[in-house]
Amino acid sequence: MNIELHPRINVENPILTNNKIILGSFPTWTLTDSQPPNKKLIILKNIERINNGDIPFFYGSSSNQFWIWYQLFIDQNISIKNIAEIERSLMENSISITDVIISCERKEKSSLDKHLTNRTYNHSFFRYPTYGETIKILCTSKGVMNEMLLNNVFLKKHTSLSILDKESIAFQNNVIREIKGNPNNIKNPFYKILQCETGGKIECFSTPSPGSPYRKLIDFGLNTKNSKDFLNRYLSVIFKWFNLAENTKECILQ
Repeated sequence: MNIELHPRINVENPILTNNKIILGSFPTWTLTDSQPPNKKLIILKNIERINNGDIPFFYGSSSNQFWIWYQLFIDQNISIKNIAEIERSLMENSISITDVIISCERKEKSSLDKHLTNRTYNHSFFRYPTYGETIKILCTSKGVMNEMLLNNVFLKKHTSLSILDKESIAFQNNVIREIKGNPNNIKNPFYKILQCETGGKIECFSTPSPGSPYRKLIDFGLNTKNSKDFLNRYLSVIFKWFNLAENTKECILQ
């Protein structure tokens, strides 16, 4: 049995302090560590990583579009293959980044989340917001938000948090109207807001998977043949929401 470990999560102190957090699932095969350590496997992964053009960072797979989106909507000055520039930009914009899985097993070299089993989740990566404060979590797929983050294990662990269903649905409907989508196509939510007993809130907003953004775009309300234009409208809304101060949320959809 080969357990893959996340190389960039500090399991002893996973809590991030910023109010804006990017949350993914788990790195692709070339970008993980192994337990027990295997020198031959390390060499094979490094060779494949170099051949693929992957970078050893979050969303480092050459087929992943996340840093292209980030460059387009947040910081045009980064090079999408330059880790130092990406880290600098994240710091300057007060953005933290992590993944929701700490370790798991994988079916062969699959990059699909459904082939990640025996998972250990990273459910303690955030702090509880203070009274009147909002923490924003940009989840890079609906699966990350609905299945890996806000699952029963998470809710049992964080009993001081409760999902505000009516407020969540209202905001999601506003987004769909703004991007001219079809709400009837949405089977699982892409936005949820949680109330904390401290008086603060946590907002979770999902992008389509940056590894294959068009594959399930209909589940985000797609109702046009021009899927590229729809995706751009959706991403524009979510990144504007993410990068604005919390007291300007109401201006996003105007």
